[in-house]
Amino acid sequence: MHKIFSALLLALLAFNPVIAQEAEDGDVPTYGDWGKVCEEGPAGEDGKSIGEVCYIFQNVTNKDNGKMVMQVRIGLASNSKQPVMIVTLPLGVLIPSGAALMMDGIDPLKLPFLACAPEGCTTVGQPLSDAMIAAMKKGDQAQVRVALLNRKVLSLPVSLKGFTRATVALSAGN
Repeated sequence: MHKIFSALLLALLAFNPVIAQEAEDGDVPTYGDWGKVCEEGPAGEDGKSIGEVCYIFQNVTNKDNGKMVMQVRIGLASNSKQPVMIVTLPLGVLIPSGAALMMDGIDPLKLPFLACAPEGCTTVGQPLSDAMIAAMKKGDQAQVRVALLNRKVLSLPVSLKGFTRATVALSAGN
C-alpha cells in the first residue's frame, strides 16, 4: 500500500508543472525563492482521494525572454517524510544522460528522466539524503546539470534562498 501511495505522490508531482505555474501567479506562500502548493491528491486503489499533497517548488526562467527553463519540485513521499525531488526541463535534453543535482562537497544526485511531454521532460522522483538536505539548508546555490542533444552540458542554477523555511513549511503540511 505504501508503494502505491508513493507512486501516486510521485505521479502527481511529476505531471503537475502547470498547477505550480498557475499557482505562482496567484496567492502562493513564498519562502525566499521557493513557493509552496497544496492540492487534493489523486485517488487511491479504493477510488478515494489519498488526501492533500503539498510540495515546494522553484521555477527558473531565462533572463532574456522570461520563459521557464526548469522547475524543481520537492514533496514528501508517503508516511516516511522522505523528501523527493522531481525536475522538469525543456525538450531537447539528452535523455540517456539524465540530469544531476550538484552541490559542493556532496556527491551528485542522479536524476534519470521518466517521460517527456509538450511542456518538457520530467525526471523520476529521487529521494534527497539527509546530507543533501543539510547541504542545501547551508548553501546559497545548487545546480542542475543536464546534457543537451548536441552534447553540450548546461548547468542551471537553483537558488537556495528560503530553502530552510520552505522545508519547515512543507513538513508542517498546511
